[in-house]
Amino acid sequence: MSELNFVLTLVIAVLGPLLAIGYLRPILLVVLDALCATPLPGQAGAQFWLRSAHVMAITGSLVLALSFGEFDGSLLDALRRALWLAAAGSFVSIALIARQVWTPVRERLARAAAPQAPAMPVAAADRWV
Repeated sequence: MSELNFVLTLVIAVLGPLLAIGYLRPILLVVLDALCATPLPGQAGAQFWLRSAHVMAITGSLVLALSFGEFDGSLLDALRRALWLAAAGSFVSIALIARQVWTPVRERLARAAAPQAPAMPVAAADRWV
């Protein structure tokens, strides 16, 4: 096992998801805070979910890298495999996050688009009784 391949694989497995979640951070905080039933001071609810996303993305990529990393081959093979695994781990983690965020957004959009029944005047309601 090449120690250099091992260390580079782990570094890539950590940096890949950090860059991806860091890119999404500004908009993700806004969306998550808006989805909280009762927004907490300082976006505490959104911060919790964002930090959970960081942990999930990093550990997912690390598990993939440690399980399927190329530690005995050439440096180029190790880098190629590490980048592929980090991208796969980031993609799956972000897809899960997006799915969980999209569900309440879709429900809100459906409620807003549902036609509202016009309120019946009292006189018209009395005729049907």
